[in-house]
Amino acid sequence: MKKILIPEDIAESGKKYLLDRGYSLKVGISTDIDTLRKEIMDVDGLIVRNARYPKEVFEDSRKLKVIARHGTGVDNIDVQAAESMGIWVVNGPLANINTVAEYTIAQIMALNCGLLKADIRTRAKDWTYRLGIKRNELKGSTLGLIGYGNIGKLVASKASQGLQMKVIAYDIRSDSSGIEGVDISHDLNFVLGCSDFISLHIPSTESTRGMFNYELLKKMKPGSYFINSARGDLYIEKDLIRVLEEGYLRGAALDVYQQEPLKESRLLTLEQVILSQHNAGLSEESKEKMSLYAAMGADEVLTGKAPAWPANHPTVQR
Repeated sequence: MKKILIPEDIAESGKKYLLDRGYSLKVGISTDIDTLRKEIMDVDGLIVRNARYPKEVFEDSRKLKVIARHGTGVDNIDVQAAESMGIWVVNGPLANINTVAEYTIAQIMALNCGLLKADIRTRAKDWTYRLGIKRNELKGSTLGLIGYGNIGKLVASKASQGLQMKVIAYDIRSDSSGIEGVDISHDLNFVLGCSDFISLHIPSTESTRGMFNYELLKKMKPGSYFINSARGDLYIEKDLIRVLEEGYLRGAALDVYQQEPLKESRLLTLEQVILSQHNAGLSEESKEKMSLYAAMGADEVLTGKAPAWPANHPTVQR
């Protein structure tokens, strides 16, 4: 009987899938490095969520053949080290794309309508807020998407066809194809400079970490909004705070941060910023799909099949 470790619990769909196929599961352990190293030692597969998995966690494992990511991003796993050891890393890139896209649209609408400020002032019984509201309709405004993958395309569709926004997507790929009402640009400065909203939909890589620093944020259109539900290390927090406090940007909506959970930050004091808890990809539907897709990926590797969604391609066999 092959063993699969699930340090952070997942929805029933994935666990049932594996149990029905005869796997032994261990669910719910501490995710500190020492505990993980010990528990991974004799398992065949690993399903991971948000904890970090550097090389030292799995380098002494005797049987580990696959690390399946519950969700999309694999930046919390040392993918290269796993590949060199013959360990597959797989994910489920389609599991929560609609959930994140819907959340992004909600962030755009909440920012534009000033819902957070209206709520705060109304609870404080301050009815003068409505007298100074300056709000433009989203119809005809411009949304700039940084990244045009699965999520970016869904956001583009919902914004252009549902809200009648103009959408420009920055994509470095030369073969990008847009949908009706969406323009593709390979000029980042152009997209930043003409968009009323900028939303990030790019992965965390060596070239994108810290990408949105003070200089790049200042290339955004004055009075525009910054939205990030992708990865927390794509922007420099102190630089974003600076442009917000200067009044250069009108506001921001953030779901991800360099340090999570967010505890000590000036972001917590800014009324023009909407903050959430890395939950953009969480819905009842997405939780079931993320769980199932991770289980399917683990099973594919452990039964000798080519994984549908590989994040690496080991050339050595365990």
